[in-house]
Amino acid sequence: MSLVNLANVCSHLQNASLARLGLTSIPYTRWHLSLAILLQKQGFLSQVKLGGASPPSSCFAPGPRDDHNVTNHPHGAAGRNQHSPEAALALVVREGLNRAQLQNLGFMPDAIEFAEEHSRRSMEDLEAQGWPAQIVRFIMDLRAQMDVLAEERTLEFGRRRDMLQRSEPTESQQKELRKLVESDESSPELRRQVVEEEVLAQLSGEEREIYTRYGQLPFEQLTHTRFDFDTIAVIAGRHALRTELDIRRQGITISAMGLSIPHQSVTLPVQSLADPKMLEAEGLVTQENRASRRLWLGLKYYESSPVLSKAKMISKPTKRIMLNSRDLGRLVRGRQAGEVKPLTQIGEVMAISTDRGIMEARECAERRIGGMPLARFW
Repeated sequence: MSLVNLANVCSHLQNASLARLGLTSIPYTRWHLSLAILLQKQGFLSQVKLGGASPPSSCFAPGPRDDHNVTNHPHGAAGRNQHSPEAALALVVREGLNRAQLQNLGFMPDAIEFAEEHSRRSMEDLEAQGWPAQIVRFIMDLRAQMDVLAEERTLEFGRRRDMLQRSEPTESQQKELRKLVESDESSPELRRQVVEEEVLAQLSGEEREIYTRYGQLPFEQLTHTRFDFDTIAVIAGRHALRTELDIRRQGITISAMGLSIPHQSVTLPVQSLADPKMLEAEGLVTQENRASRRLWLGLKYYESSPVLSKAKMISKPTKRIMLNSRDLGRLVRGRQAGEVKPLTQIGEVMAISTDRGIMEARECAERRIGGMPLARFW
């Protein structure tokens, strides 16, 4: 990271404190993270959280104890209804639980209906993603599989029949031939029916129902068929459900007084960060979201005054300064070292870039470590 970016961060922190902001964000880089942790240790920041374009819910304090159906307050593990509609919605989008599983967990019918209604994607979204075409492909693939198996059965039937119809078949071969001719495999229609039953037996009940309803339609009619949501959901699977990130970004649509109010925010119960499903929701870094990460910093105030009032760069892009441990010792004792002024303000700290990371000047002097002074804060 360049010193130019660090200078922009220092200016931003100073302006955010003077503007009395409670929460602000800076780009997520190694230097920015080290500097933010240093400022938090020194008491200038109340929290350092990793998030995306919006702060993670853990940045906010838990809401009041209530049993509201929908609330903007983040859910904590304590003080909230563990069987609320929002809790049911969270289980559906995170775990894909169905109605029966939610009932076994003790959720009431109204909570289950809330979860089912708001966890589904719209038909427009599913159609835009091409899931109706996937249903057509699913049916055509089954047809092709049945045709291949039926053809194999026909070839096998012909081979066995020819083998038994040799010039001088034995009595046992004649009996086997009569049994073969009288079997179900003797008729192409019956062979096709047996193959179809075997293929459908390997499918789930919902998939068999789809083939039963639409399997006999010609291809042209299938491509123009408008499938219902339940049919598309069988093929789409989890893709038919909204993700937790979708709900956080777009909200839900609430019906009130006969009107539909879209994009209403709802906060799902907070889950342990050890769960991989919460990595994106709580702002932890994955390979997919690394470029969009930001550091969310909580600013502190005392008696209506910002704790962090000044942030001033020392080294500059055009003039980098290097100090040894003796020079840093002079600075922390109130004496100037070269062009760098001493630490004279109450609570003033200096961030030093060393080969062991970003450290405070007093710690560097104590450990006899030199480095490049980055910025001073007070």
